[in-house]
This record gives sequence, C-alpha cells and structure tokens, in this order.
Amino acid sequence: MSQEGPNELDRMFRALSSDTRRRILRLLAQGQRYPYELSKTLGFTPRGVIKHLEALQEAGLVERQAGESDLGPDRVYYRLNARFGLSTTILPDAFVVRLITRSSSGAIVPKEFVIPEARQDVAAVRRLLNELGKVNKRLADLDDERMRFASVRGQIIKQIEAVMSQCSWSEESCQEVRALLDPIRQTATTIDEDQPDVWASTVRQALTLFEKLFASPDARTSLRGKSKTSEEDDEIVLDPE
Repeated sequence: MSQEGPNELDRMFRALSSDTRRRILRLLAQGQRYPYELSKTLGFTPRGVIKHLEALQEAGLVERQAGESDLGPDRVYYRLNARFGLSTTILPDAFVVRLITRSSSGAIVPKEFVIPEARQDVAAVRRLLNELGKVNKRLADLDDERMRFASVRGQIIKQIEAVMSQCSWSEESCQEVRALLDPIRQTATTIDEDQPDVWASTVRQALTLFEKLFASPDARTSLRGKSKTSEEDDEIVLDPE
C-alpha cells in the first residue's frame, strides 16, 4: 500500500458502501460485461449503471476495455481490476482494518483443495459442491480465528498503553508509539515472497523509541518509587476462546 493508504481505503469503502455496486462486482467476478447487459440483469437504466461503474473505476476496482460484438458496433466492457483482500474487525477491545494486495497473477489454489472439472453429470456437480463446502468451512474457521486474534491483539496493545501510562509520557511521545502500532498501517501489505519483513522493522523502530523514552529524565523520575516486579508477576495469559 502506498503512502496514500488511508485515502485509498476511503475510496474503497465509499465504492463498496453501495449494494448496487457490490452486486455489480459479484457479476463481474463471473466475467466481463457491458453496461447494457448489467442494466438488464440489475433492473436499472444503463445511465444509472454507468454511474456506478465510474465510481468503481475511480476506486481502482474495475477497468473498461473495448471489445468486439457479434450484434453490431464494438462495445465497451467492464471487468474486475483488483486483487486484494479487505476485512474489518470491530470488538470491544479491538478495531482492525486489514488490506492485503496481491501482485501475482493466476488462480491461487491451496494444496489441500482441488477445482473439479465442469461436466454435465450429477457426479461432477456433486464433487464441485463438496469442494465448495470444504472451502466455505475453511473460510468460516479463518473468520473465527481472525476475530479471536484481533481480540488478543487489542489486549496486548492495552498492555503497551499501560507501560506508557506508568511512565507518564507526553501525549506526543505516546502518539509516536501508536503510529508504529497502527493496525491499518501495519497490516496493509502486499503478498510477495521478496517483500522484507515489515513487522521486524516496526519492532526495531518501536524498541528504539522505547529505549529513548525510558532514558529521558522525565521517564526516570516517573519510575522512581515504583516497586519492581518480575516478568512472571507481569505476565498475563490471554485465552482467545
């Protein structure tokens, strides 16, 4: 994600806020279509559909392409032009927006799954449905796991906030730390085998900042008189269940 990340997220959320535009994206996921075809399927005027397509194009979710037509002049087709995953988790102790983009092309099929052939017989359809059921179950499990880990993440961040509170740091110093741990910034990544470990870099920056703040006169003064506790006393066990 570029430095314009938050603006990019805003454009995506605005584009996806319309049920009509989400329906258009579902149809385009099945293959490219032209505006009149979409208007007939959705029950809208071509002009109305074009307005929605323009909003999706502005958000970078679709693109237009000239194509041949067997029935007359060439037509303008629209197709999906995005490769990303977007999820939002809101819990009493966590708010995480996760945006992951992919730079690779082609179908991505995990090793434990297969895509059966499309044949006109009941057995082939049964295999397709069985595989679809396995995928749906895996997605549901991943969604549940995401919620539990988002809760754990929120509780860990609360502990970091507690450390800053104990040191009586200035709000400016606390904001520096929060900027490093911002979930939107930290999880908006591109899946690429050659990509450096962004989180390792963040950890180094955060530790450097903590060392600097701990060494400041104000931090040393605020810590005087506070009893020392062992790591075992400070440790908490988080049960994501």
